[in-house]
Amino acid sequence: MKNTLAKNSNIIWEKSKFFINRAVIYFSFLLLPVWIPKSLEINMFVQSMMMLAYLMFMGSQWYLLGKEIDHRFKIYFRANSSIDRVLYRVIIGNAAMLIIFNLMSFIPESIVRHFFWGFFVVIGLFYSWPTRGKIIQESVSTQFTEYKYLDAFEKTVLFLTIAMFVTSMPSFPFISNLETFKLIVDPEEKMNGQLWSYLHMNFFPFRRFPHLMNLGWSMHFYFVSFSIYLLAFYGILRFFISRRLSILGLFALVSTWSFPLFLRKDIYTCASTTFSVLWVWSILWCVKSSTYRAGLMYGLLCYAGVTLNYNNFFLFPVGLGLLYFYFLRENTDWYRSQFVKYTSLGMFLILITLVTHIDLRFFEHAMTFHQFNNYLSMLIKRKAFYSISFIGLIAFIVMIIKPKIKLMATLTIDYKRLGELGILVICVVTLSLIVDKDLVKNFGMLWFVVFLSILPLEWIFQSISRLRSRRNFIYAIYILVCLLDSHFEGRVRMLYNFYQSPPDIVEFLNR
Repeated sequence: MKNTLAKNSNIIWEKSKFFINRAVIYFSFLLLPVWIPKSLEINMFVQSMMMLAYLMFMGSQWYLLGKEIDHRFKIYFRANSSIDRVLYRVIIGNAAMLIIFNLMSFIPESIVRHFFWGFFVVIGLFYSWPTRGKIIQESVSTQFTEYKYLDAFEKTVLFLTIAMFVTSMPSFPFISNLETFKLIVDPEEKMNGQLWSYLHMNFFPFRRFPHLMNLGWSMHFYFVSFSIYLLAFYGILRFFISRRLSILGLFALVSTWSFPLFLRKDIYTCASTTFSVLWVWSILWCVKSSTYRAGLMYGLLCYAGVTLNYNNFFLFPVGLGLLYFYFLRENTDWYRSQFVKYTSLGMFLILITLVTHIDLRFFEHAMTFHQFNNYLSMLIKRKAFYSISFIGLIAFIVMIIKPKIKLMATLTIDYKRLGELGILVICVVTLSLIVDKDLVKNFGMLWFVVFLSILPLEWIFQSISRLRSRRNFIYAIYILVCLLDSHFEGRVRMLYNFYQSPPDIVEFLNR
């Protein structure tokens, strides 16, 4: 690939190969909306796999669109890990697609299909058209090249995490009337109409097939919401601990029995509870990125969060205030003013979202302190691994208050950023007690319990850094501890029962 920059390089051949490769792959995936309706007579498992491929295709479009926005706005940032870079581009691309699809929703139904297909054909040709820069730039796959250096233990845990995540897909009802689907999904009407317009346009090719539209919307709520949730949690872990323990942290989260139980009770409400971890990650990333243009991502992320639940609005001013007055206080006033300037697009879209929402009822869904305590107790009782979260909490507080204590001398961790994490968690919990319980309910605080459970292991691993065999032995023990109470067979059984006989509306509502 280096030869493409040389004067005598065969650039015509390189460009032709690039175009053919990209065009064939892109337009093969673009044919999925044509193939999937033909699978109506095939079993639902095949339909689900094809719909999952469609979601992966859309995810790649978000990444490429986010990458293009980076290029056009000349956003150059520092990343803590390659996953941070991927997650940032997926979030900003998804938010941009949310805006584009909502604008398309105003087009008359008779001609909107031309705009939908024309949009994807144009961007497909744009992404496939070869330039010397595109040929030598990194692709999506290059963002994951570091994972080929994983050792056997890490690869095993990563495989188990993915397998556990896929088999934890909950069962959901199939409703022919999509308006009824919206009523069941969001009875309290916390979701904005922009979200439904976006989902309608995102799955526009299946509009004549309510069964496929229902399947696509439900799989979107699970695979998109929770894959981004896991990536954000991994990004937070990588700010403080090693890659090996970060992967174990993901497995410890997915393997808890609470994971499928929360989803089985109400997958759609659970999707709303994933936003708080994204908010925490985004603020830590904005500080790490060392660019005021990161404000664009923060504003768009909060806008997307408000469309999911209008009560997420309160996180935007709280985070912006913390960034301006505390987290970025070492930067100049001009830098902080520019950061706020770049959040203005998200701020404008948030105001439009709130103004156009039918029924705003703030402060009516708060969680009591007693409910919060019961929730944490339930999380810890369901997973033996989480019992060491008490030790982690003590260590967390000690490292913030007395970072130079002798006991922690061997631990190399960013104590300043750890204090910032503590402030963000306190803000989330406080807002949940005042505004909306969804900020900490279900998956809202599960990630922090796992983080506290992993923290003591980081101290142990750094204390015995020279004893590789012992580290592997301890790592294997904790893998087994997480695996033994994961109820993997129960997840497989629930997934099998779903494909055999999906629940009806009455059964779903009586869970």
